[in-house]
Amino acid sequence: MLVSHGSHDPRPQQALKQLAERLKKRISIRLLPSSPSPVLATATLECSSVPLHQQIQQFAEYTRTLGLNQVEILPLFLLPGVHVKEDIPQEVARAETALKSTVNIKIKPYLGSQLSRLATELTYQITSIPCDVWILLSHGSRRPQGNQPVEELASQLGAIPAYWFTSPSLESQVEALVQTGYQNIGILPYFIFAGETTDAITRLSEQLAEKFPQVKIMIAEPLGVNDALVNLVIDMLTLS
Repeated sequence: MLVSHGSHDPRPQQALKQLAERLKKRISIRLLPSSPSPVLATATLECSSVPLHQQIQQFAEYTRTLGLNQVEILPLFLLPGVHVKEDIPQEVARAETALKSTVNIKIKPYLGSQLSRLATELTYQITSIPCDVWILLSHGSRRPQGNQPVEELASQLGAIPAYWFTSPSLESQVEALVQTGYQNIGILPYFIFAGETTDAITRLSEQLAEKFPQVKIMIAEPLGVNDALVNLVIDMLTLS
């Protein structure tokens, strides 16, 4: 089961569905002809009419009818923040209680834990757009050490970290770079899917471009559903 954050914007849900469909096709190719089709579901932590623990419970009950007794949860999150470290484990515990431990539920490492693979993919993005300096813009977490992976990833990319909901902010980092003398600044949104937040980032980038007309500000796309993401998720699903 792939678990994402959820949004009132339909685009992340559409992208999640697209990712699941591509995963099913790719996994089926790896299986023997006699093997059953993969049982893969999607769920969201928020913005769903059904709470996550009930989504997990319903999926687990369905898999039991197929003779299976284990469900693996893959959190599609980039940071080890409150959602990954607290909310999802709590929802899983509630589902296990409701299931009376008849199904073993395992939480796999979150997507953002695969820093080296993500760094490779992001490197492709920033090398295709000529900029003097890059800002790696993440959602940000208020949880202690929650932003550490972003700091590490930014270091690997040679980028400057910034956060949407915590400090340092995108605006403050752009202002600091402008004062330093940079003329071409790239913004790399560290988000899985496009949605309301990436739209807001684009609007702020346009405002910053108006504020600093002497500076060229460019913005890259979020990770998105591509072959690299599909391959990464498949590898994570097949890890023991």
